[in-house]
Amino acid sequence: MTGKGVIIQGMDLIDVVKFAEEKSKKYTAICLADLEEAMGPDSPQYKIIRKIVLDSFNNYKRSLLRMLIGDIEYLVGR
Repeated sequence: MTGKGVIIQGMDLIDVVKFAEEKSKKYTAICLADLEEAMGPDSPQYKIIRKIVLDSFNNYKRSLLRMLIGDIEYLVGR
């Protein structure tokens, strides 16, 4: 690999990964803000649901990246 990324139907893979990361952060923040407003940040239920939401967004993003570039987690010492 040359460091420039891989072209997928005219899109640079690095740009796709950056876009997915930005959108993931944005939607996670919106979701958590709504949840915090509805439940309050000190609620025990909020803390549990917050963890579920964060884990779910991370799993989704990981699956998306795995689909695009394959399973490379072994390279970063999982």
